[in-house]
Amino acid sequence: MIVKPYDQTAGHKDRRQQAGADAEKQMAFYLNRDLRDDEQVFVLNGIRLEDSEQPEQDGSPGVCQIDHLVVHRWGLFIVESKSVAGEVRVRPDGSGGDEWTRRYRGKETGVPSPLRQAERQSGFLRAFLQRHREDLLGKVSLGMRTIVKVAKGTDQRGFKDAPIQLVVAVSDTGKIKRIGGWKEPSEPFRAFVAKADLVVDKIDQEIRAHRKGASRARTRSDGEYGRWAMEEEEPEKVAEFLAAQHTNRPRASSAQTNKNAPSRNRKRPRNQAAGSECSAKAVCKHCGSEHLVARSGQHGYYWKCGACDKNTAMPAVCPTCGAKKGRDNGVRIRKEKKTYFRECEACGTSETIWIED
Repeated sequence: MIVKPYDQTAGHKDRRQQAGADAEKQMAFYLNRDLRDDEQVFVLNGIRLEDSEQPEQDGSPGVCQIDHLVVHRWGLFIVESKSVAGEVRVRPDGSGGDEWTRRYRGKETGVPSPLRQAERQSGFLRAFLQRHREDLLGKVSLGMRTIVKVAKGTDQRGFKDAPIQLVVAVSDTGKIKRIGGWKEPSEPFRAFVAKADLVVDKIDQEIRAHRKGASRARTRSDGEYGRWAMEEEEPEKVAEFLAAQHTNRPRASSAQTNKNAPSRNRKRPRNQAAGSECSAKAVCKHCGSEHLVARSGQHGYYWKCGACDKNTAMPAVCPTCGAKKGRDNGVRIRKEKKTYFRECEACGTSETIWIED
């Protein structure tokens, strides 16, 4: 069941952006086609969350952009779509991690690990949901309430142990090559790197494992399939809550980030973020004022504050992979007419950070 199928086609896109948007659109199609009739599973595409309790380095609200999020009774799946023309290669990095490269037309270049990216999204999402657990989940059943409260200090159910599984979906035109015996992580739950058309099969397989685990006696340790679960009506409540928390890109004419509560089968408003775009509200770093005007100088683009007359540099750190401004695989600010874009060469993320009146 799709809670919100965002329109991923609007807005300015160069060739790389268009390829990324096409990969997300393809994955959304597969999720919609195969899961829309399942009343126990909920899908959100292109969800963007802001959280002032998880701030960015400059103190602005933290942001998390998730390509596709699947909510079910026993947890969630984060699906990271990747456009691959040619071959993506994954190998062990020698310390328990993974190293990714992309091979295209005989040239091999390094790329950020989408699994690590999804892992960061998972941590952000878990903390966000945990703070709202009282609104989303009830308390432990009456018979177990006293025991749980003594053991954990609270009888409130939460998302601390919720399985949030990671899936990297490679576009159907690409190839995946695992080098040096590399395998996807399997603890505490399985992660997957797969072609987009196989992702729903992987998700369905894992949900069946959770369902089977839940049917057994609950005498196992944390981290096993089916041990954590929501009540039957709660997955829809969580999905609707997250859809309502989706935020748009900020506009220079608005003091607050515009929010639109998504509803089923409604198209995305024209100024809503698309693809892998993330941003935070712009304020003066000196006085906190939002009365800013965009300017350019010797060191690039910046904001001039109308309240204190001081300058604030436009942020040149990629919120997706952490890359910074630089010549090689770095981040740059680009202006096109009245719109300012922050673009990351390292991971291909592009987002609007400012629109002039």
